Amino acid sequence: MSWLQQRERGGAALRLMGWIARVAGWRLSYALLFPVTAYFLLTAPARQKEAVRRFQRRALGRETGWRDLWRPYFAFAATMLDRVYLLRGQTTGFRITVSGLEALDAKIAEGQGCVLLGAHLGSFTAMRALADGCAGRRCPVEVMAFMYEANAQLANKLFSALSQEKAQLVVPLGRPDSMLRAKECLERGGLVGILADRRPAVGEDRVVPLPFLGASAPFPAGPHILAAVLKAPVMLAFGIWKGPRRYEILFEPFADRVVLNRASREEDLRAVAARYAVRLEVVARAHPENWFNFYDFWEEMAEPAAAAAPARGPSVARRAALGLPLLALPRLARAQAQPETGGLEAVMAALSAVRRTEAVFEESKSIAGLADTLSSSGTLRWEAPSTLEKRVVYPFAEQVTVSGARLVYERAGRERQEVNLDQAPEVRALVEAIRSTLAGDLAVLREHYEVGFSGSLQDWTLRLSPLSMRVRAVVQRVEVQGAAGRITRFETVGNESSVMRISYRS
Repeated sequence: MSWLQQRERGGAALRLMGWIARVAGWRLSYALLFPVTAYFLLTAPARQKEAVRRFQRRALGRETGWRDLWRPYFAFAATMLDRVYLLRGQTTGFRITVSGLEALDAKIAEGQGCVLLGAHLGSFTAMRALADGCAGRRCPVEVMAFMYEANAQLANKLFSALSQEKAQLVVPLGRPDSMLRAKECLERGGLVGILADRRPAVGEDRVVPLPFLGASAPFPAGPHILAAVLKAPVMLAFGIWKGPRRYEILFEPFADRVVLNRASREEDLRAVAARYAVRLEVVARAHPENWFNFYDFWEEMAEPAAAAAPARGPSVARRAALGLPLLALPRLARAQAQPETGGLEAVMAALSAVRRTEAVFEESKSIAGLADTLSSSGTLRWEAPSTLEKRVVYPFAEQVTVSGARLVYERAGRERQEVNLDQAPEVRALVEAIRSTLAGDLAVLREHYEVGFSGSLQDWTLRLSPLSMRVRAVVQRVEVQGAAGRITRFETVGNESSVMRISYRS
């Protein structure tokens, strides 16, 4: 069973513990961790406990008992309690030691942004507290964490309420602007933290099977592809829980830059992911009670008869703007426009005359660093003045609907996501590339793009070059082909490129 399928537990208990921690203080709250841990351990699903035991047998090299099983549950509860205080800046009584900080300091001194690869091992909040000066020295640059939070919404909502300022520095993966924010943080010389041990990961569900504690385990390729795209130095970082209010932060150089050569991409990707898995294994063996992957990490346990594995596909971050690319790119030069005003205006008039239409599409997507191409098909529905629906029927069912300033993404078995385009200008620009073209609204297109035109009314091509630097960090160009008032081909070119071929039902 995937960790995404595990139901979040203990919402009421979390709220109660949060209230006790704020009102009664740390000592009483810590004492309550013992009965709380006992409750969660006793009521944990049998599959979850078996998954923990399998990790422990491999990490410890022996059979395990209830005391071994108790330790990760208690350590996790302790880090959750400490998180309440660390997020509120109440660090009195905490002892945080650091190893390997010199290498990170050198990167910061050079003004380089840096990617910190971590894992669901220990506490990222402790590293956040280190950046805030808990160990006696404040980090001189911003630190932003990127995490997949879909299965911990209750906890995340509670902790976000404790510190809105720090909550802004934790960015859930799967949002349309996630990768843009990572790129901008690095350009400012900041630190970007990514947990690289679970799938789905950044921008891609693809995994690399690698040896880990004596057996093959699936590791996400996404974080390493992202590091290669961002062209930033990479370090490993772990916040190890050592006991009551005690943490050790470990930093370790990993790569000056992750390089995936075109001729040996698959081998390079596997090699860099394998290096990460080897180092994670060392830390996991040394601190097994800090392993907080309470699920079948090796994906070797038989599924219950009633459980259906979720369909896997590209992440929401690559779908939310109707299939337009949402991964960060280096800045690229703006394409030269080729205006032919008369022909362009005639095409826009023909498009604007179509008030409602339905079509079928076939789309292929490719991602820099990956050999695979993802194919999909489905239907498109356009209704003037502003409603566009893209419904995928193969290889999985999902739907993206844009109406006015609202974008809604829906997929069976996953949370419905909504984006306000007024608050996401980069996403709006990507949406308008196809919507404003369908609407024949040249004025809106020119708000976001330099518009180049070639051809005639019966066979035309639009070349859209983003005006915004932020949008150019996402997509190099958009090319739209059509005949009269119909679009027949829609292509985006960037780190994630896609080609959509459209045919009409009538």
